Amino acid sequence: LARGVAVQIRSTPCAQMALTMRSLPRSRFWATMAPTRLAAARGCSSSLQLPAPGEPAQGRPDLYIYDLCPFSTRARMIFGLKNVPKRLIWLAYDDVATPTALVGKKMAPILHVKGEKPIGESLDIVRRIDEDPQWGPPVMQPATGREDLKAFERDLWPLMRRLLHPRFLRVYLPELAERGAKEYFIQRHPIEGPNGEPRPDLEAWMRMGEDMQAQWYDASYVNSLELIQSLNAALPSLEDLIHSEESVSPGGVGYDDVLFFCRLRHISIVKGHRLGKKTRDYVETMSRRTDIPLLASMRL
Repeated sequence: LARGVAVQIRSTPCAQMALTMRSLPRSRFWATMAPTRLAAARGCSSSLQLPAPGEPAQGRPDLYIYDLCPFSTRARMIFGLKNVPKRLIWLAYDDVATPTALVGKKMAPILHVKGEKPIGESLDIVRRIDEDPQWGPPVMQPATGREDLKAFERDLWPLMRRLLHPRFLRVYLPELAERGAKEYFIQRHPIEGPNGEPRPDLEAWMRMGEDMQAQWYDASYVNSLELIQSLNAALPSLEDLIHSEESVSPGGVGYDDVLFFCRLRHISIVKGHRLGKKTRDYVETMSRRTDIPLLASMRL
């Protein structure tokens, strides 16, 4: 965590907690945030109404996020690139009340600047922070609309999703620290079946029931090898997409990087994936510049 960044975990009413960090050592941070510390909240209902979230501090916006969410990664990037102070607030995944109180529905990311109405679209958040003169001149290059970057997301994300979603449930992520949050995540994210069954729509997925849903998630994780092999066969193509370790497109960091890095970051959680040197250098450089850690320490 960056020095001086305030961190809050906004959970269900039975397990609310908040931490303000001042360069806390990583080992102590994860010990503090260990899932066992939140285990007492299991079985508590998240349908209770939370009070409206507090007002952010002057000059330090609140950013509500999920760590597993690529759109939250998008929003976080601009804060690191411009060294903007912030309070990161991780929402429990089954906390519907807090985001609804802020923007009228369950979603993340959400930006709340003191004295302003909260906003909830990732690219709007990037634009809002980048173009505010109190945090310096804009740094983001415009999106180029590159078709090859669109093809990367269209073609690879379904495969990446099958690898990532079962792993998110097996590592410690703040938004999935409680059993109810994990169950809600599974309910809202259908996955392909273990015998080649196509990914069902949400209505059909809900009819399957919790036991069958859990079986499909477990099978997807256990049978990862073939998926990882397919991923590794596709990853070399990324080398030709990247201009340099500083930006995916010529001209410097910009909205193309916001769209590209937010998908690549989570690959780091997959044990056995193999990035080419150019891609690895880009991902590590972007992680450092945006102050958003990769998930390699939790690799499965």
